[in-house]
Amino acid sequence: MAQDETRLGESSMTGWKSISQDPNAPAVLAERRRILASARKPILIDDRCQYIARQASGKRVLDVGVVEHFAEASQRDDWLHEHVRRAASSCLGVDILEDGVRDLRERGYNVICADVAQASLNEIFDLIVMGEIVEHVVNPGALMKNAALMLAEGGRLLLTTPNPWYLNPILKNVFEGQPFTDSADHVTWFDPSTLAEIGHRAGLTLDCYAGIKVQHSGSALSKLALRLAPALISLGIRRELFAKSMLYEFVRT
Repeated sequence: MAQDETRLGESSMTGWKSISQDPNAPAVLAERRRILASARKPILIDDRCQYIARQASGKRVLDVGVVEHFAEASQRDDWLHEHVRRAASSCLGVDILEDGVRDLRERGYNVICADVAQASLNEIFDLIVMGEIVEHVVNPGALMKNAALMLAEGGRLLLTTPNPWYLNPILKNVFEGQPFTDSADHVTWFDPSTLAEIGHRAGLTLDCYAGIKVQHSGSALSKLALRLAPALISLGIRRELFAKSMLYEFVRT
């Protein structure tokens, strides 16, 4: 893959620096806003699993992070890997959790134990899925570069990750009280601009992104906000405020 690595390295040298060497220059920021505005979908995605399964239909797919912390996750109706593998023409699952991978293999799933944040696999895929993975990874740039190396020309990387601009963490950080905590295993928050930049440096172009609609909420305040969401969105409130996670689609060009 040496030739691919050279091409990806060359592509990462373009971008906003072709406008100015100053990342805060008005022209640079205006171009970034234009890119993000054109990539933003005018919807909230109703069902994450169904949406991703449609993208996987008939494709060679790599699904990263299939264990989802515990092997018991595979018993849930919303276990992403089950939806993906049923739709794909071929599907390989990968995870770093040896016990979980062993359990899935014993049950007949095509999964392997490997860390694709450290090294790419010697295989090519049409679609790579990373459901709620990138926020756990110390070096997300390496993960996305390795994804680019494993994608066919025109292939897509589809990832979901928690939304830092979701209403719940915003409210919990506005008012005094206990510090807001998400998963103790999360190391980074991402938004469209930061992911667009990381993807670009890895040789991937952000094609589109959208919030994933929250279907269930625990607190009374959150439930009220979700009921009011359609009316608030119609008044100009950004729809992503009501999305706990975001979905991003990148293309290898």
